[in-house]
This record gives sequence, structure tokens and C-alpha cells, in this order.
Amino acid sequence: MTELEDFLETIPSKNTKRSYKNGIKRMEEFLGYSLTKLIKSPEASKQITKFYSWLKNERRYSQNTCRNLVNGPVQFLKYFGTEIKLRKSLGIYRSEFCLSDHLLTIDEVQRMASLANLREQVILEVLLLGLRVSDASRLERKDFDRLNEDPPVPLRIYAKKEGTIYRTYISAEFQELLRLYLPTIEKETKYLLPGKRKGSHIDNDILNLTLQQLAEKAQVKLNGNLRWHTGRKLVLRSCAELGINQWSAKALTGKSISKDMATYLEGLDLKKDFLKLHSVLKLKHTKESNRVGDVEKTVDMLKETLTTLEKENMVLKTRIDNLQSNTMNLEDRLNDIGDFVAHKVEFGPYTEAEKEAVRRKFNIREFPEEKRQLMHDYNEIAMDLQKAKGYLDEKDMVELKKRFKARLKKREKAKKKGNI
Repeated sequence: MTELEDFLETIPSKNTKRSYKNGIKRMEEFLGYSLTKLIKSPEASKQITKFYSWLKNERRYSQNTCRNLVNGPVQFLKYFGTEIKLRKSLGIYRSEFCLSDHLLTIDEVQRMASLANLREQVILEVLLLGLRVSDASRLERKDFDRLNEDPPVPLRIYAKKEGTIYRTYISAEFQELLRLYLPTIEKETKYLLPGKRKGSHIDNDILNLTLQQLAEKAQVKLNGNLRWHTGRKLVLRSCAELGINQWSAKALTGKSISKDMATYLEGLDLKKDFLKLHSVLKLKHTKESNRVGDVEKTVDMLKETLTTLEKENMVLKTRIDNLQSNTMNLEDRLNDIGDFVAHKVEFGPYTEAEKEAVRRKFNIREFPEEKRQLMHDYNEIAMDLQKAKGYLDEKDMVELKKRFKARLKKREKAKKKGNI
């Protein structure tokens, strides 16, 4: 057994094993000799640094690709006891945001599901759980053969890469698909998605290929690479868009949570967050699935309309109150003016025929006989008082009121006796 075979046998992940093998091959191409010559060599760190610079500057690889290609040789040499010291300033293990992946949307997944067969639909349901590809391919049948339980059914899956637990659920939609799918695979089958060989699970590459083929069928316009990890990104992005806190999002998707926080989050209820997430992440796009959202929007619109109407009603009520007040004031003023004009007509230098003509022309009411007599008495007293001076002062006005009251009393007595 060669040193390379010995090293690769210790790597459990098929993808990691392939990545390390590729990195070692590239470095040997750069060196021009076998990497085994650097085992326990003091030149090992220097050659690793040169290899990284060559990938970066000469080959123009991205930072993430350079990191992955360098990691294989580093782990190989460390396995055989070689000390590797790399300057932090090089940033070899720095990760950059990946822009090469397609930004998968739930609408695209739904289009793919509409053209998928039963097995492919199950694969898409697994995709919407946000599992890593290595964990998705190894799902066991026994964890999903729970058709008699009420959804959402709690689902706990071990995440191999980080040693964490996916704390997710089986949705009602997924459960209905499982009722149809599980009878199609043999009961002795260990895995939910079995491979071609007996007792094996589906290959990670097959999962990626299935997504790509469905996207091609659904005529999805890709803007980058479509791979299983884009589904995981979709789930985490949807969590953020729906306002699900990062701790719940991490727990649902099996991401590691710092130990200082994990203690306090033990027993965290994720059911509501899962239902909120999977009210959006569904394979079947139906009007019913959006009913709650539509009702909420309608209620909000009605509330806003009612608030606006209440404000407008308050303004209108204030205006009506002001109009009523102004109308009453106007009526009082018109009555005063009417009394003044009627008084002038009644006691002006006009004949009865002229008075009647003026009343008809200007629609002036005629005073009742009793009121006319009172006004006549008032004018008579006033004329007597102003004969000497030609006008009335304050004392005259007091005297006028005094005499007028006396005449009113005299008239009331006469009225009672029946003389009037």
C-alpha cells in the first residue's frame, strides 16, 4: 500500500477524499516530483506557500479553489508527522462568498416538481429540508416510515460533517408523498433513497445530476452552478426572509451552534418556525397555500381603510358642526335684519298701500297687531323724550325703559279686565 492510499483510507467522506486526491496531484505537478519527498522535510511549509502563490497568481484560481487544493497536501503531510507552519498574512484558509452558484428559488423548485416522477419529488422534498448532500444521500427508511403520526412529524438526523443534529420535521405534504413512495421500495432496504447496488444508498453525484436534469426539463434559466448546496442556501435564505431567528434556522438545518448558546437553547420549540418556513417551501403551489397570507393582507388593507375613514369622518363632523354653528348665527343675523327692515317699513313715512307693496316685493313679514302696538308705544315714548334735545342719552334710555315697562303693566291689567 502506498503512502497516498494509506492516507486516503482514513478519510470517510467520498467527496473529501476526491478533493484531497486532486490537490495532491496538482501539487506534484507543480513540484515535478512525488509529495512523499516532503514528508518530515523542513522545506515542506515553504513549498506549500509557493504552491498556493502559484495557484493564485499563475493559474488565476479563486480563493476558495486555492484553499481546497492546498488543504489536501497539508493534511497528507500532517498525517505523516510533518510540521506545517503557514503565515496568517497569506490568508490561505480564508473563505470568500461564492458567486458561482445559481440562486435557486422556490418557484423554480415547484416548476421542477410539476415534471418530476415520484422518486424525484421525494428527492425535492428532502432538498427543502436543507440537509447537506452527504446526509441527504444516507437518510434511513425507518426515520420516515411514520405515516400514522400527525404532521408535522419530529425528525432528528445526525449531521456527519459537524457532529450536530438536524432538528426538523416531516411536513404533511412530504408525508403524503411517502405514503405513495415507501411501498415502491423493498421493506428490507435500509435507505430512503437506495442506490443501484443492493444495500447501497444513492450517490451524491446522482442527487446533483437529478437536480440538473429536472431544471433542464422545467427550462430553468441557470445563472451559475446548480448543485445540492443551492437548496440548502434556499432554505437558510427563506428563514432570513421570513424573520426566523438564526438559532432556529441553524437547528433546523443542522448547523453548529456555539457551546455557550447551545446550553440555553436546549428544548427550543421549532414547530412554529418549521410550519412558517414550509408554508412557503412547498412543492405544490396552490391558492390554498397562500390563503393565510392573502387574508392577512386583506385584513391589513381593511384596517388601513377604516383608519382613513375614521379620520375623514372626524374632519367631516368638525366641518358639519362648524356649518351648523355658522348657519344658526346667520339665521339670528337674518332675523335681526328682518326685524330692523320690518320696523322701518312699519313705522316709516309710507301709506298702507306702499307698505304692503314693499312687504310683497322683499317678502317682509307683517308684525302681529299686538307686537305692532308695543312697537308703536315704544316709538311714541322715545319721540317724547328726544323732543327737547333731538337725541337720547343714557338717562333718557333708562327713562325710556322705565316708561315702557309701566305701559306694558297698564296694558296687561287692561287685557285682564277685558278692555283690550
